[in-house]
Amino acid sequence: MGPNDYKSLSPELLAEFSAGAGHDLNNPLAAISGRVQMMLREESDPAKRADLAVILTQVKRAQEMISDLRLTSRPPKPQKSEILLKAFVEDLRESWADAFREQKVEFLANGPTDLYINADETQMMVLFRALIKNSLRALGGAGFIRVSWDAPKNGRVKILVSDSGPGILPEIRPLIFDPYFSSYQSGRGLGFGLTKARIIAQMHGGDVTLDESAVETTFVVELGADSGN
Repeated sequence: MGPNDYKSLSPELLAEFSAGAGHDLNNPLAAISGRVQMMLREESDPAKRADLAVILTQVKRAQEMISDLRLTSRPPKPQKSEILLKAFVEDLRESWADAFREQKVEFLANGPTDLYINADETQMMVLFRALIKNSLRALGGAGFIRVSWDAPKNGRVKILVSDSGPGILPEIRPLIFDPYFSSYQSGRGLGFGLTKARIIAQMHGGDVTLDESAVETTFVVELGADSGN
């Protein structure tokens, strides 16, 4: 195979390669993670425990990156069920409770209490955790994050994630959903958060967009009334 033959590879073959490579990389990472966790349980020296904790954090970070790459190359078909938005947002709040307390971030939620969406709950949690993580990074400290939703209009459900951060510079707004793009310094991640949020929304017949007219930084998750059925 010549140096430029990769250009002739089909998207399906590239997706197959990415999925296989991700699986092969996950196996040794899982073994490392398991061993480090076992060593942490047995280790009493604070300095050594701190070193092991750093290793475990980096392993988990690598696993998350691999998961993002696999999602981008071969998105799994959603396994849909009826999701009560109010209960879902409470679960989302609880999943970030420690981070909110540590960063002194107030989490606000409001919307109809009886509104449902038909979607894959696990994938929806990945989508909204990516948006919350993006907001926490943007805040960099105290502030607020608001999740609000409204009833279907013209067959659509809108869920807004807003924060009191400094906003997104106009010159980088066209790039924020691109894979690998990140406005953060090198080493802060691959920049897949907003990309995977959009992929998941589109898999459900919707999209994620930035509301450039809003005063606060606001991402709009729009889903079909049947969420892609």
